[in-house]
Amino acid sequence: MATDPYFSVQNLLVGYGDTIVVNGLSLTLQRGEIGCFLGYSGCGKTTALRAIAGLEPSRGGTIYLNNHRLTDKTVGHSFAVVPAKRGMGMVFQDYALFGHLSVAKNIAFGLNKWSAADKKSRVKEMLSLVELTEHADKRPSELSGGQQQRVALARALAPKPELLLLDEPFSNLDVVLRESLAMNVRDILKRTNTTAILVTHDQNEAFALADKVGVMDKGKLVQWARPSDLYHKPVSPFVAEFVGEGAMINGIIKDGHVETALGDIYRRMEVSDEAGSPKYCEYDYPNGTKIKVLVRPDDIIHDDESSQTALVIGRVFRGANYLYRLQLDDGQTLLSLVASHHNHEVGSHIGIVPLLEHVVV
Repeated sequence: MATDPYFSVQNLLVGYGDTIVVNGLSLTLQRGEIGCFLGYSGCGKTTALRAIAGLEPSRGGTIYLNNHRLTDKTVGHSFAVVPAKRGMGMVFQDYALFGHLSVAKNIAFGLNKWSAADKKSRVKEMLSLVELTEHADKRPSELSGGQQQRVALARALAPKPELLLLDEPFSNLDVVLRESLAMNVRDILKRTNTTAILVTHDQNEAFALADKVGVMDKGKLVQWARPSDLYHKPVSPFVAEFVGEGAMINGIIKDGHVETALGDIYRRMEVSDEAGSPKYCEYDYPNGTKIKVLVRPDDIIHDDESSQTALVIGRVFRGANYLYRLQLDDGQTLLSLVASHHNHEVGSHIGIVPLLEHVVV
């Protein structure tokens, strides 16, 4: 028996006048799952989050949370629960902490209906959860940006919201801190089994924190999937180029496989035969069909013994590795990650072994 998802949005439509900002957004989350809206500025991701919170009126669609109907805008029918009654917590990019209150009192702010004993116990629990017990009596101004962010998270989690919304929560922090704090926040949300939705333009942040990521473009949710599927199985060229790095090279269909400058690609089936070997199946396009093939940097393995070579036309040092920009004999370019103890200058040739089973056609 299939159970209803804990949180669902169906065909959400948000707009002003003739402008549609969020167009037909649909997604589901199970309890304890973390979702993320990822996209460029102006793609509609923050508006979608605000509409879920009830802070932005929607023109169409339904929102259900834990079997409760929050928004239902259909033909001849209009229903919306006010924001304060939606059972949601929010964490904003500027944290919105109260500067005149201590850390403990900030966390207790949303617990005014709780008894004094329960409130004290919950604040203690939250301080421990975000590892700020010894900072309980400090003012927010005495804390670092990362600590302030954890106070904001503890305050939002204290009333036990049914859904937590995080709007660009790490954008004020430096890049190094962002990813580690995102992983830290994920741990906290998982320990409390909190269902959450994050908005960000930073894919490393999205991948570090979320179970499901939705790439948005011009108000539409282009793909809603696990991070690994977005990276390895993008549904469109937009998603392929937005998520991760890679290069598009030319391919042509020949007898059910793809011919490229890197070699032939045979489609690998997920199923195996009786002996456990992967079965290959043909690409179902007519012979001579021209296609584009997405090749990720980790699909091109550096091997000095290989007879297949490429010209190094650019490189970026990344610490553990270099990201090389390579040119094939026919002029097409691609990227490759090479361990940094191999030092190949621009203008030299390096041996490569393409892993053609990972590529996306």
